[in-house]
Amino acid sequence: NNPNNRQSCMLRFDRPDIDIGDALEWDDESSGDVVIAGQWVINRPGQLVMGEPKAENQAHALMFALNEVIQVNDMNMYNTLEDSFKIPFLMNSFFASPDDWREPSSVIPPFRIVGFPEHTYTRPLSMVGELMGAAEFCFVTITQRVLSALRVRMHYGHPDFIDGYWARTRGGVSKASHLVNTNEDIFTGYEMLGRDERGTYVDWLSQEKGRETSFLEAFTFEAKLAQGAAQQIRSRHLFFLNQRLPVLVKLSLFFGSLGFYLMTLLTTFSIKLYVYAVLMFVSSNVSYHRLGLLGSVIAVPWMFQVGFVQALPLLLEYMIRYGLVSGFVAFLAQLPLGLVFFVFHLKTKAHFFAQGLFSAQGGYKGTGRGFGLDRRTMVEMYRAYFHSHFQDALILIAAIIMYAVISPEKGAAILLRMLSIILVIFSWLMAPILFNPFPTRDAMHEDLRQMRDWLETGFRKGIDFKTANSKGRKEAERKAALNTWWTKQEDVSWQAWFIRSVYVETWETADRWFSTPLNSIIWYTQQILFWAWRYFPFLILVQAYWQLESIYYAIAIIVIGFLVLTLPATMSNMHEHFTFLKLVPALVIPSTLVYYHYSMVPLDTIFLSMIIYVLAFFALIEVSLGIWNVLVKLFTFRDFKKMRFVSGTKDRKYLKKRLSVPPGFFQPQILWPYLMMGVLTLGNFASVAFCGALTTLIYNGRVADVWNRAYLNHRL
Repeated sequence: NNPNNRQSCMLRFDRPDIDIGDALEWDDESSGDVVIAGQWVINRPGQLVMGEPKAENQAHALMFALNEVIQVNDMNMYNTLEDSFKIPFLMNSFFASPDDWREPSSVIPPFRIVGFPEHTYTRPLSMVGELMGAAEFCFVTITQRVLSALRVRMHYGHPDFIDGYWARTRGGVSKASHLVNTNEDIFTGYEMLGRDERGTYVDWLSQEKGRETSFLEAFTFEAKLAQGAAQQIRSRHLFFLNQRLPVLVKLSLFFGSLGFYLMTLLTTFSIKLYVYAVLMFVSSNVSYHRLGLLGSVIAVPWMFQVGFVQALPLLLEYMIRYGLVSGFVAFLAQLPLGLVFFVFHLKTKAHFFAQGLFSAQGGYKGTGRGFGLDRRTMVEMYRAYFHSHFQDALILIAAIIMYAVISPEKGAAILLRMLSIILVIFSWLMAPILFNPFPTRDAMHEDLRQMRDWLETGFRKGIDFKTANSKGRKEAERKAALNTWWTKQEDVSWQAWFIRSVYVETWETADRWFSTPLNSIIWYTQQILFWAWRYFPFLILVQAYWQLESIYYAIAIIVIGFLVLTLPATMSNMHEHFTFLKLVPALVIPSTLVYYHYSMVPLDTIFLSMIIYVLAFFALIEVSLGIWNVLVKLFTFRDFKKMRFVSGTKDRKYLKKRLSVPPGFFQPQILWPYLMMGVLTLGNFASVAFCGALTTLIYNGRVADVWNRAYLNHRL
């Protein structure tokens, strides 16, 4: 007997042919002939947590909840003393009393779920907390009151009271299937509605709850809810509810749950559609007078939108709760920054709902919900918001500039027609700057330095990648090592972030969810339609506004950009590369000016052609990358029928081949971060100029005063 001896063993059952010795091990610690301790060790196959972690915890804890009524609280909730005194009255009103056990009708509660409002105690901490609290206040009062009257109020993760016996015999207080049940709590409501049970809502009880107080945490939370809403469409609960519910209840359920996200997606879609339609009409010489004769609404510039009316219920609720004057003042205080904040997050909901709907992405995202005092760098902003907000905003800016160049209207008419779109673009671009705390000149200079270093650092696989992606590792260990390697590379290199977030993750998602040959064709067709929609008007205008003279300017800009971006990396050890870079503009710019003088090409035509060339070139690059991915699959395995996704060897080979993508396919895309660096720098300049007032708006005057003294003392 040796200490710490681990040896395999075999269990004997009634059937002696069953051998599970590979799955069980005996672990003992012995001293001489006396066994000190021993235990059976079971090697569990697969992951320990099979579904969503939060729902798994609730399902595990349900066996210890033995009473008649269950209340599930998150760690950011608590009850006040005065509201706790109301709970016995609620129990006697809605659930069975021990004195009424003789009556069978009173034993079965009339409502399986009893909900009530929440008070967000984190609202005074920051403007983000105030606005998130206002959104929560609107949902838990106005929205749930209406949903309860329509009999479609579900369970939303709030501290509702649930019939304990019913929950234990109907699958628990939430559902835990991976990915499908990302928004795990609402499925209890679907279960209740599918079994023809009822829930209700009361106004006279409330509970304290904490919400997000920083901008990035709020963005992550909204992204999780939107992706979870898209996953709900794939659930069996909604399928069965759609089969058996009456049509009026279906409509109430739709507009009270998934309809909000679908309408948000269509609204965001209509913004780009409106700009593209106006641009196409102007480029086709279709006047607004002619559109007006056809009865088109697009012929009339709208200064005020009908959507402003939706804020009226919140204003009335404030007046009822706080008084006429105080409620109106509280509403006006939230309005300026609230417009920017909620327009930004409507785009967040639309983007991630579409992402979950079309590419099956989703999953739990932890927000932390701490007191957000950390300042986000420009690199963090770009990585977080480029795909969801920044890229579409830049494309819309290009479309508006082209419309202003082509349109025969005056500047005031163009501004009036595009004013609401410009405000939307401003919200998408400047919201992360406005809600970024403590702007200073030192922080702005540090942001620029980090952004330049991030863009100029190259991406190499190196020995660390070979070690992480080695063949001898287990699949779980390989993925963990690759994730660590990717994280290190993304923090220091734009190329690594772009390759992973734009190409590798998209292609791996396609391998996982569109694995068969037919599904792969469907996925690539879908991607081509997305690319065509993003660059649709610019591809059309290439033919209409093709100017042979402007090609010279395009070539000159490409040469200058290529030399400036590539020579510092290749000649970093030589002292003369700075002199050479100064020589390139000195030769190219004068010749360009001479050519412009003798070619007699209008400046607006050159500017318009350059925008069209650049965006059409980006569309060509994205299509070429899709073709590259197909070629990687074909030349790796030769047989198209073997392209089904299997974790392990095939995934490892795909990743190795995909990372060898030619630099010419992705290096021109560096124009996007450079454009955003200029836009964000302008926003930082404005925020630094009004740093004290902005900090007071985001937090309050006392926080601004303390920060100002600490910053001044630090500088001194």
